[in-house]
Amino acid sequence: MKKCLIFITFLFLPYLSLFPQEEPFVINHGPYLQYLTTNEVTIAWTTTTEGISWVEFYEEDGSNFYEKERPKIFAASDGLKTIGRIHKVTLTDLKPSTKYVYRIYSKEVKNRNYRNPVFGKTIATSPRQLQYFTTDKLNRDHTSCVVISDMHEDASKIGRLLEDVNWDETDFIVSDGDFLSDFDQENDLFVGLDTCVDIFAKEKPLYIVRGNHETRGSIANELKNYFHFPQNNYYYTFTSGSTLFIVLDGGEDKPDSDIEYSGLVDFDPYRTREVKWLQDLIESEKFKNADHIIVFNHIPPFFPNRSAWHGDMEVREKFVPILNEAGIDLMICGHTHRYAFLDKKSGENNFPIIVMNNNCRMDLTIDSSGIKATTIDINKKVLSQLTFE
Repeated sequence: MKKCLIFITFLFLPYLSLFPQEEPFVINHGPYLQYLTTNEVTIAWTTTTEGISWVEFYEEDGSNFYEKERPKIFAASDGLKTIGRIHKVTLTDLKPSTKYVYRIYSKEVKNRNYRNPVFGKTIATSPRQLQYFTTDKLNRDHTSCVVISDMHEDASKIGRLLEDVNWDETDFIVSDGDFLSDFDQENDLFVGLDTCVDIFAKEKPLYIVRGNHETRGSIANELKNYFHFPQNNYYYTFTSGSTLFIVLDGGEDKPDSDIEYSGLVDFDPYRTREVKWLQDLIESEKFKNADHIIVFNHIPPFFPNRSAWHGDMEVREKFVPILNEAGIDLMICGHTHRYAFLDKKSGENNFPIIVMNNNCRMDLTIDSSGIKATTIDINKKVLSQLTFE
């Protein structure tokens, strides 16, 4: 009898693949916060299969989540709920300097038929492990953040660099480019991002600067889907306290015609369009009214004892003249994997430039006295402490 069962199982084994098991519907990445301001935040996560999603939230008041019905905000665009695996919900009209509780939900969509959709189960994060965020304070003159660069999907390094951060005193994190090496599959992103979620990103926002390696890979043009970029551009601004942060996109480091890019890039005209945006920005009220202005750009315009590449020259010739005239306080770069500090040099860079080592983090503190930048290596050794008034 036993031999007979084995024979029958073996006989039908080739046909089992014709009836694949349905993938379970679960939240597999996130949530992680994006673009947290005085009155707005975007919450992002992914699921294994397609669904619609929403966030329930309320001001933290000590009450139980189930005390009453909580407001729901859906992931939607132009009046239609978004169906997909990547979910982004933006909460608006929030109060400044207020702590909120939130919980994420997704409902599986098995069939998109408009008149007769087929839904699966609804899933959510645990009500026993609710998440929190606190909106920015109006007219705050103190900001603290942490900057990392060139992590190249190294989750272990991210964990070690961030393990002793004082999160109670930290407002946000910036990845100053090359968080990825190549973007060929979703896991390339989440190998590092999952670590950020575990450590901080459920409650503190992560700001992404696109580096030259984020432009590479078969799904590189899908990076925007996973993050919230204001105006849907990789170059953008955000404000924390009285400081304006400008995120520039330096693009690739070699000429567009280089064989490495296989004829798939067009960065020179892209950076030229970015120049127009930057020129308009420095004429804006938010630029003129900022107490401090810090610029993030992955590729540095200058680096000691290094011959310039095409990308360096593009940043140097297109962005730096505008920034020299504008009067920014500091530029922070990465890319070289080596630390350097370039002080102001009249006629070249009228502002200081810090180029980050890929095995360090930078703790930035900005207040009425100026900017303090402390560089700490992976062994917790302080490598430099710089102050800019």
